[in-house]
Amino acid sequence: MHQTWLEISKSALLSNISEIRKNLSSDKKFIAVVKSNAYGHGLLEVASIIQNKVDYLASYHFEDLLLLRKKRIKKQLLCLGRVFSNQIKLAIDNQIEITVSTFDILQAAKRIRSKEKLKIHICIDSGLGRDGFLESDLPEVIELLKDKNFQKNVEVVGLYAHFASSDLINFDYYTKSQIEILQLWQESFSDIGLKPMVHASASAATLRKKALNFDAARVGLSIYGFWPSNDVKKQSSAKLKPVLSWRAKIVELKEMKAGSPISYNCTHVLKKDSKIAVLPIGYFDGIPRISSGKSFVLINGKKVPQIGRVTMNLIMIDVTEVKDVKQGDIVTIFGFDRKSQIKIDDWANWSQTSNYEISARLNSFLSRKVVR
Repeated sequence: MHQTWLEISKSALLSNISEIRKNLSSDKKFIAVVKSNAYGHGLLEVASIIQNKVDYLASYHFEDLLLLRKKRIKKQLLCLGRVFSNQIKLAIDNQIEITVSTFDILQAAKRIRSKEKLKIHICIDSGLGRDGFLESDLPEVIELLKDKNFQKNVEVVGLYAHFASSDLINFDYYTKSQIEILQLWQESFSDIGLKPMVHASASAATLRKKALNFDAARVGLSIYGFWPSNDVKKQSSAKLKPVLSWRAKIVELKEMKAGSPISYNCTHVLKKDSKIAVLPIGYFDGIPRISSGKSFVLINGKKVPQIGRVTMNLIMIDVTEVKDVKQGDIVTIFGFDRKSQIKIDDWANWSQTSNYEISARLNSFLSRKVVR
Protein backbone atom coordinates (compact mmCIF):
# COMPACT_ATOMS: atom_id res chain seq x y z
CA MET A 1 0.00 0.00 0.00
CA HIS A 2 1.42 3.35 -1.05
CA GLN A 3 1.86 5.91 1.70
CA THR A 4 2.53 8.67 -0.84
CA TRP A 5 1.69 9.09 -4.51
CA LEU A 6 1.33 11.54 -7.39
CA GLU A 7 -1.84 12.06 -9.40
CA ILE A 8 -1.73 13.08 -13.07
CA SER A 9 -4.95 14.71 -14.27
CA LYS A 10 -5.75 13.46 -17.77
CA SER A 11 -8.43 16.11 -18.31
CA ALA A 12 -6.08 18.95 -17.28
CA LEU A 13 -3.32 17.66 -19.53
CA LEU A 14 -5.60 17.43 -22.56
CA SER A 15 -7.14 20.81 -21.78
CA ASN A 16 -3.69 22.43 -21.73
CA ILE A 17 -2.82 20.85 -25.08
CA SER A 18 -6.06 22.26 -26.50
CA GLU A 19 -5.36 25.75 -25.08
CA ILE A 20 -1.86 25.78 -26.55
CA ARG A 21 -3.20 24.59 -29.91
CA LYS A 22 -5.30 27.78 -30.05
CA ASN A 23 -2.04 29.71 -30.37
CA LEU A 24 -0.94 27.71 -33.41
CA SER A 25 -2.29 27.88 -36.93
CA SER A 26 -3.44 24.55 -38.37
CA ASP A 27 -0.31 24.19 -40.51
CA LYS A 28 2.07 24.36 -37.52
CA LYS A 29 3.30 21.16 -35.90
CA PHE A 30 3.11 20.60 -32.14
CA ILE A 31 6.26 19.11 -30.62
CA ALA A 32 5.42 18.07 -27.05
CA VAL A 33 8.46 17.96 -24.77
CA VAL A 34 8.40 15.08 -22.27
CA LYS A 35 12.00 15.33 -21.08
CA SER A 36 13.07 14.78 -17.45
CA ASN A 37 10.32 12.23 -16.82
CA ALA A 38 7.80 14.62 -18.40
CA TYR A 39 8.88 17.41 -16.05
CA GLY A 40 8.43 14.97 -13.17
CA HIS A 41 4.89 14.01 -14.16
CA GLY A 42 5.77 10.55 -15.52
CA LEU A 43 7.14 9.87 -19.02
CA LEU A 44 5.00 6.88 -19.91
CA GLU A 45 1.86 8.22 -18.28
CA VAL A 46 2.04 11.57 -20.09
CA ALA A 47 3.14 10.15 -23.45
CA SER A 48 0.27 7.67 -23.43
CA ILE A 49 -2.27 10.41 -22.76
CA ILE A 50 -1.09 13.01 -25.29
CA GLN A 51 0.43 10.98 -28.14
CA ASN A 52 -2.66 11.28 -30.35
CA LYS A 53 -3.03 15.02 -29.70
CA VAL A 54 0.43 16.18 -30.84
CA ASP A 55 2.70 15.69 -33.85
CA TYR A 56 5.95 14.81 -32.04
CA LEU A 57 7.18 13.71 -28.64
CA ALA A 58 10.61 15.07 -27.73
CA SER A 59 12.97 14.28 -24.87
CA TYR A 60 16.52 15.18 -23.97
CA HIS A 61 17.69 11.64 -23.20
CA PHE A 62 17.94 9.10 -26.01
CA GLU A 63 17.10 6.31 -23.56
CA ASP A 64 13.68 7.88 -22.91
CA LEU A 65 12.82 7.55 -26.57
CA LEU A 66 14.00 3.95 -26.74
CA LEU A 67 11.69 3.23 -23.81
CA LEU A 68 8.77 4.89 -25.59
CA ARG A 69 9.38 2.70 -28.62
CA LYS A 70 9.64 -0.39 -26.39
CA LYS A 71 6.25 0.57 -24.94
CA ARG A 72 4.86 0.78 -28.48
CA ILE A 73 4.50 4.54 -28.68
CA LYS A 74 4.34 5.09 -32.45
CA LYS A 75 4.42 8.90 -32.54
CA GLN A 76 7.33 10.68 -34.25
CA LEU A 77 10.15 11.04 -31.71
CA LEU A 78 12.88 13.66 -31.45
CA CYS A 79 15.95 13.47 -29.23
CA LEU A 80 16.92 16.98 -28.10
CA GLY A 81 20.14 15.95 -26.37
CA ARG A 82 23.58 14.88 -27.47
CA VAL A 83 23.62 11.58 -29.36
CA PHE A 84 26.84 9.61 -29.80
CA SER A 85 28.02 7.73 -32.85
CA ASN A 86 27.29 4.33 -31.33
CA GLN A 87 23.62 5.34 -31.00
CA ILE A 88 23.11 6.29 -34.65
CA LYS A 89 22.16 2.77 -35.76
CA LEU A 90 19.73 2.50 -32.84
CA ALA A 91 18.16 5.79 -33.90
CA ILE A 92 17.62 4.52 -37.43
CA ASP A 93 16.27 1.14 -36.29
CA ASN A 94 13.83 2.76 -33.88
CA GLN A 95 12.83 5.65 -36.14
CA ILE A 96 14.11 8.26 -33.72
CA GLU A 97 15.03 11.66 -35.15
CA ILE A 98 18.17 13.03 -33.52
CA THR A 99 19.66 16.43 -32.80
CA VAL A 100 23.06 17.19 -34.30
CA SER A 101 24.98 20.12 -32.88
CA THR A 102 28.62 19.05 -33.32
CA PHE A 103 30.79 18.24 -36.31
CA ASP A 104 31.85 14.81 -35.05
CA ILE A 105 28.27 13.52 -35.28
CA LEU A 106 27.77 15.15 -38.68
CA GLN A 107 30.85 13.28 -39.89
CA ALA A 108 29.71 10.04 -38.26
CA ALA A 109 26.29 10.39 -39.88
CA LYS A 110 27.98 10.79 -43.25
CA ARG A 111 29.73 7.43 -42.82
CA ILE A 112 26.73 5.41 -41.68
CA ARG A 113 25.49 2.63 -43.95
CA SER A 114 21.86 1.65 -43.66
CA LYS A 115 18.83 0.86 -45.76
CA GLU A 116 17.00 3.69 -44.06
CA LYS A 117 18.25 7.25 -43.84
CA LEU A 118 19.17 8.81 -40.51
CA LYS A 119 16.82 11.72 -39.82
CA ILE A 120 18.41 14.70 -38.11
CA HIS A 121 17.58 18.14 -36.75
CA ILE A 122 20.40 20.68 -36.85
CA CYS A 123 20.58 22.67 -33.61
CA ILE A 124 22.15 26.11 -33.71
CA ASP A 125 23.26 28.41 -30.92
CA SER A 126 21.62 31.70 -31.87
CA GLY A 127 22.44 33.38 -28.58
CA LEU A 128 21.81 31.04 -25.65
CA GLY A 129 25.49 30.16 -25.27
CA ARG A 130 24.68 26.49 -24.79
CA ASP A 131 24.37 23.62 -27.28
CA GLY A 132 24.34 24.20 -31.03
CA PHE A 133 26.45 25.28 -33.98
CA LEU A 134 27.64 28.88 -33.92
CA GLU A 135 26.99 31.32 -36.75
CA SER A 136 30.67 31.03 -37.70
CA ASP A 137 30.13 27.28 -38.29
CA LEU A 138 27.53 27.89 -41.01
CA PRO A 139 29.83 27.67 -44.09
CA GLU A 140 31.38 24.38 -42.92
CA VAL A 141 27.98 22.92 -42.05
CA ILE A 142 26.64 23.84 -45.50
CA GLU A 143 29.61 22.15 -47.20
CA LEU A 144 28.95 18.95 -45.29
CA LEU A 145 25.24 19.01 -46.08
CA LYS A 146 26.03 19.40 -49.79
CA ASP A 147 28.21 16.29 -49.78
CA LYS A 148 26.66 13.50 -51.92
CA ASN A 149 27.60 10.74 -49.48
CA PHE A 150 25.99 12.72 -46.69
CA GLN A 151 22.79 13.25 -48.68
CA LYS A 152 22.71 9.55 -49.51
CA ASN A 153 22.65 8.52 -45.85
CA VAL A 154 21.07 11.45 -44.01
CA GLU A 155 17.85 13.44 -44.26
CA VAL A 156 17.84 16.89 -42.64
CA VAL A 157 14.27 17.11 -41.38
CA GLY A 158 14.68 19.89 -38.84
CA LEU A 159 16.53 23.09 -37.99
CA TYR A 160 16.11 24.71 -34.60
CA ALA A 161 17.34 26.99 -31.85
CA HIS A 162 16.56 27.69 -28.19
CA PHE A 163 15.46 31.18 -27.14
CA ALA A 164 17.28 32.66 -24.16
CA SER A 165 14.63 34.99 -22.72
CA SER A 166 11.41 34.87 -24.73
CA ASP A 167 9.47 34.81 -21.44
CA LEU A 168 10.53 38.39 -20.62
CA ILE A 169 9.13 41.42 -22.44
CA ASN A 170 12.30 43.42 -21.75
CA PHE A 171 14.28 40.89 -23.79
CA ASP A 172 12.11 41.00 -26.92
CA TYR A 173 14.93 42.78 -28.75
CA TYR A 174 17.19 39.81 -27.98
CA THR A 175 14.58 37.27 -29.09
CA LYS A 176 14.28 39.21 -32.35
CA SER A 177 18.04 38.96 -32.90
CA GLN A 178 17.89 35.20 -32.29
CA ILE A 179 15.07 34.87 -34.82
CA GLU A 180 17.15 36.73 -37.40
CA ILE A 181 20.09 34.37 -36.92
CA LEU A 182 17.84 31.32 -37.30
CA GLN A 183 16.33 32.84 -40.44
CA LEU A 184 19.86 33.28 -41.84
CA TRP A 185 20.46 29.56 -41.41
CA GLN A 186 17.05 28.80 -42.89
CA GLU A 187 17.87 30.85 -45.99
CA SER A 188 21.29 29.20 -46.37
CA PHE A 189 19.66 25.77 -46.19
CA SER A 190 17.11 26.84 -48.78
CA ASP A 191 19.91 27.96 -51.10
CA ILE A 192 21.16 24.37 -51.31
CA GLY A 193 17.69 22.90 -51.73
CA LEU A 194 16.95 21.98 -48.12
CA LYS A 195 13.57 22.83 -46.61
CA PRO A 196 13.70 21.48 -43.05
CA MET A 197 11.03 22.00 -40.43
CA VAL A 198 12.17 25.07 -38.47
CA HIS A 199 11.29 25.41 -34.79
CA ALA A 200 12.30 27.72 -31.97
CA SER A 201 9.23 28.64 -29.90
CA ALA A 202 8.96 26.92 -26.54
CA SER A 203 6.09 27.59 -24.11
CA ALA A 204 6.78 31.30 -23.59
CA ALA A 205 7.21 32.25 -27.24
CA THR A 206 4.24 30.09 -28.27
CA LEU A 207 1.86 31.62 -25.74
CA ARG A 208 3.13 35.10 -26.62
CA LYS A 209 2.88 34.24 -30.33
CA LYS A 210 6.53 35.03 -31.06
CA ALA A 211 8.41 33.44 -33.97
CA LEU A 212 5.36 31.54 -35.18
CA ASN A 213 6.42 32.23 -38.74
CA PHE A 214 8.39 29.02 -38.28
CA ASP A 215 6.98 25.54 -38.86
CA ALA A 216 6.50 24.10 -35.38
CA ALA A 217 6.29 24.91 -31.69
CA ARG A 218 8.33 22.93 -29.19
CA VAL A 219 6.31 23.13 -25.98
CA GLY A 220 7.01 21.53 -22.62
CA LEU A 221 6.38 23.67 -19.56
CA SER A 222 2.86 24.85 -20.33
CA ILE A 223 1.59 21.38 -21.22
CA TYR A 224 1.80 20.71 -17.50
CA GLY A 225 -0.06 23.86 -16.53
CA PHE A 226 2.97 26.01 -15.68
CA TRP A 227 3.39 29.64 -16.70
CA PRO A 228 6.96 30.48 -17.79
CA SER A 229 6.69 33.97 -16.27
CA ASN A 230 4.24 36.64 -15.18
CA ASP A 231 4.90 38.48 -18.45
CA VAL A 232 3.61 35.49 -20.38
CA LYS A 233 0.61 35.00 -18.11
CA LYS A 234 -0.41 38.67 -18.49
CA GLN A 235 -0.14 38.57 -22.28
CA SER A 236 -1.82 35.23 -22.92
CA SER A 237 -5.51 34.37 -22.98
CA ALA A 238 -4.77 30.67 -22.47
CA LYS A 239 -6.42 28.93 -19.53
CA LEU A 240 -3.85 26.52 -18.15
CA LYS A 241 -4.67 23.94 -15.49
CA PRO A 242 -2.23 22.27 -13.07
CA VAL A 243 -1.82 18.62 -13.98
CA LEU A 244 -0.07 17.23 -10.91
CA SER A 245 -1.19 16.62 -7.32
CA TRP A 246 0.82 15.01 -4.51
CA ARG A 247 -0.76 13.15 -1.62
CA ALA A 248 0.65 11.42 1.46
CA LYS A 249 -0.84 9.59 4.41
CA ILE A 250 -0.11 10.47 8.02
CA VAL A 251 2.07 7.65 9.36
CA GLU A 252 2.37 8.86 12.94
CA LEU A 253 0.47 11.25 15.19
CA LYS A 254 1.57 12.52 18.61
CA GLU A 255 0.70 15.02 21.33
CA MET A 256 3.73 17.11 22.31
CA LYS A 257 4.31 19.62 25.09
CA ALA A 258 5.27 23.27 24.73
CA GLY A 259 9.05 23.61 24.54
CA SER A 260 9.52 20.36 22.60
CA PRO A 261 12.07 20.65 19.75
CA ILE A 262 11.14 19.40 16.29
CA SER A 263 13.57 17.68 13.89
CA TYR A 264 17.34 18.05 13.42
CA ASN A 265 19.24 20.88 15.09
CA CYS A 266 16.11 21.83 17.05
CA THR A 267 15.33 24.58 14.54
CA HIS A 268 11.69 24.64 15.65
CA VAL A 269 10.52 24.65 19.26
CA LEU A 270 6.81 24.32 20.05
CA LYS A 271 5.37 27.44 21.68
CA LYS A 272 2.34 25.59 23.04
CA ASP A 273 1.07 22.05 23.54
CA SER A 274 0.53 20.74 20.02
CA LYS A 275 -0.55 17.81 17.89
CA ILE A 276 2.16 16.83 15.41
CA ALA A 277 1.73 14.55 12.37
CA VAL A 278 4.56 12.80 10.56
CA LEU A 279 4.45 12.38 6.77
CA PRO A 280 6.54 9.76 4.89
CA ILE A 281 8.17 12.21 2.48
CA GLY A 282 11.38 14.22 2.52
CA TYR A 283 14.10 15.60 0.30
CA PHE A 284 14.70 12.14 -1.19
CA ASP A 285 11.18 12.35 -2.62
CA GLY A 286 11.46 15.95 -3.78
CA ILE A 287 10.61 18.18 -0.81
CA PRO A 288 13.29 20.91 -0.99
CA ARG A 289 15.31 21.11 2.21
CA ILE A 290 15.47 24.89 1.79
CA SER A 291 11.69 25.02 2.29
CA SER A 292 12.07 23.84 5.90
CA GLY A 293 9.71 25.75 8.18
CA LYS A 294 8.33 27.89 5.35
CA SER A 295 5.86 25.60 3.62
CA PHE A 296 2.27 24.48 4.13
CA VAL A 297 0.18 21.45 3.23
CA LEU A 298 -3.56 20.73 3.23
CA ILE A 299 -5.55 18.36 5.40
CA ASN A 300 -9.34 18.23 5.40
CA GLY A 301 -9.26 21.41 3.31
CA LYS A 302 -7.30 23.30 5.97
CA LYS A 303 -3.82 24.77 5.44
CA VAL A 304 -1.31 23.67 8.10
CA PRO A 305 2.42 24.46 8.47
CA GLN A 306 5.35 22.16 7.95
CA ILE A 307 7.65 22.61 10.94
CA GLY A 308 11.29 21.86 11.68
CA ARG A 309 14.01 20.68 9.33
CA VAL A 310 12.96 18.66 6.28
CA THR A 311 14.68 15.27 6.58
CA MET A 312 15.54 12.70 3.96
CA ASN A 313 12.37 10.62 4.31
CA LEU A 314 10.07 12.46 6.72
CA ILE A 315 8.54 15.86 7.42
CA MET A 316 6.47 17.04 10.37
CA ILE A 317 3.33 19.14 10.21
CA ASP A 318 1.40 20.91 12.96
CA VAL A 319 -2.22 19.69 12.93
CA THR A 320 -3.24 21.17 16.29
CA GLU A 321 -6.04 23.20 14.69
CA VAL A 322 -7.45 20.32 12.63
CA LYS A 323 -10.40 18.48 14.16
CA ASP A 324 -10.69 14.70 14.19
CA VAL A 325 -7.32 14.13 12.49
CA LYS A 326 -6.07 10.55 12.68
CA GLN A 327 -3.30 8.29 11.44
CA GLY A 328 -3.87 7.31 7.80
CA ASP A 329 -5.59 10.58 6.87
CA ILE A 330 -4.58 11.90 3.44
CA VAL A 331 -2.58 15.12 3.26
CA THR A 332 -2.22 17.16 0.05
CA ILE A 333 1.31 18.43 -0.55
CA PHE A 334 0.20 20.34 -3.65
CA GLY A 335 -3.08 20.25 -5.49
CA PHE A 336 -6.70 20.75 -4.43
CA ASP A 337 -8.27 19.58 -1.18
CA ARG A 338 -11.93 20.53 -1.13
CA LYS A 339 -11.98 24.24 -2.03
CA SER A 340 -8.40 24.90 -0.93
CA GLN A 341 -5.32 24.69 -3.14
CA ILE A 342 -1.57 24.68 -2.73
CA LYS A 343 0.30 25.22 -5.99
CA ILE A 344 3.67 24.01 -7.16
CA ASP A 345 4.33 27.74 -7.61
CA ASP A 346 3.91 28.10 -3.84
CA TRP A 347 6.59 25.48 -3.27
CA ALA A 348 8.79 27.31 -5.78
CA ASN A 349 8.42 30.52 -3.79
CA TRP A 350 9.16 28.80 -0.49
CA SER A 351 12.22 27.20 -2.08
CA GLN A 352 13.52 30.20 -4.08
CA THR A 353 13.36 28.36 -7.38
CA SER A 354 11.12 27.79 -10.42
CA ASN A 355 7.90 25.77 -10.55
CA TYR A 356 9.31 23.30 -13.04
CA GLU A 357 12.40 22.63 -10.94
CA ILE A 358 10.07 21.51 -8.15
CA SER A 359 8.23 19.09 -10.43
CA ALA A 360 11.31 17.85 -12.29
CA ARG A 361 13.00 16.90 -9.02
CA LEU A 362 10.16 14.67 -7.87
CA ASN A 363 11.64 11.23 -7.36
CA SER A 364 10.92 8.86 -10.25
CA PHE A 365 10.27 6.13 -7.67
CA LEU A 366 7.14 7.91 -6.44
CA SER A 367 3.99 6.08 -7.49
CA ARG A 368 2.14 7.92 -10.25
CA LYS A 369 -1.45 7.29 -11.22
CA VAL A 370 -3.63 8.86 -13.88
CA VAL A 371 -6.90 10.34 -12.62
CA ARG A 372 -9.76 12.06 -14.38
